[in-house]
Amino acid sequence: MKKSLIFALVLIFTVLCGISTATTILIYHKIGDSKTPTTNVSTALFKQQMEYLHKNHYKVLPLKSVVRMIKQHKKLPKKSVVITFDDGYKTVYENAFPTIKKYGYPTTVFLPTEAIEKHYPDYMTLNQIKEMQKYKTDFQSHSFSHPRMAYKPKNTSRSQYTNFIKKELTKSIRFFEKYLHYKPYAFAVPYGEYNKTVINEALKCGFEAIFTQDTGAVSHDTPLYLIPREPILGKYWSTMKHFKYVLNNEEYLPIKKRMPDIGITTCKNLTVGAVIKNMENYKNFKIYTSPTGWIDAKKKGDFIYADNISACSRKKIHIGVSAADKNNLKEAKVFWMVVISSKNFH
Repeated sequence: MKKSLIFALVLIFTVLCGISTATTILIYHKIGDSKTPTTNVSTALFKQQMEYLHKNHYKVLPLKSVVRMIKQHKKLPKKSVVITFDDGYKTVYENAFPTIKKYGYPTTVFLPTEAIEKHYPDYMTLNQIKEMQKYKTDFQSHSFSHPRMAYKPKNTSRSQYTNFIKKELTKSIRFFEKYLHYKPYAFAVPYGEYNKTVINEALKCGFEAIFTQDTGAVSHDTPLYLIPREPILGKYWSTMKHFKYVLNNEEYLPIKKRMPDIGITTCKNLTVGAVIKNMENYKNFKIYTSPTGWIDAKKKGDFIYADNISACSRKKIHIGVSAADKNNLKEAKVFWMVVISSKNFH
């Protein structure tokens, strides 16, 4: 067989099947609570989304299985999804749990443990948590009091700030050990806000995986300390159109380096971007920053960037890089956040 024919057959197979695989980790908050529309998904819409997964034969994976595959650098199954909930609101038990049971889906709920331990009225009870555990629901840490961890309070030393983070995490771990009799392996950062101190202290506390609210899919190239999830909530991000798009049209963009990296950065004349892994597989690069939205990227070798970005009016900015995968034309992207601060902490 001629080499040209072999190449053509390989190319066709690659386009049809795709060479990259990805899992979408969904994040919900409240289900059927119209009092808080920005974090809510209606019960009817949640049922419709779960039915869509069932009818279209998606593999709904336990979160721990995905963490294990990333850790072992194994490619993730095609058409796979993970279902997570942040905060442990009672509406998840009342309005989502019946549908979860119906389909037998594994799920993970990240708990801010103070709310459970002190019986806050909008949150699940321990009995409800233990009932959900019987039906493939896993519970993991969302800190103790759900604070904004990424910003060092004024007049606080670096050691005081670090101790605050450590205390939040260890108190949450103690809750799990006392009431649920295991140590959590996963930590979802409150509000999706993080810096290097938050990440490092979580790793020191023994968390195997750290989850953000940065959008995007997950692959075997995703770092375990910065795992993105797709928020499904509010007026636009809870629609079936958006739901189907993130499941069917997105994949993780592998990178070698972020600029600037997570942590702090100055606010003027920023150069933002990333060094792309397997650059030859992608085209049509764009850069996202909170001040600018999506803009066309500049290119220098495998470094994709935008420069002269100003963010002096902001406490944080989100940065993203996207491209079209040449093999399947999916949107490959990666996001992270940086803190805008003149203080010397990360």
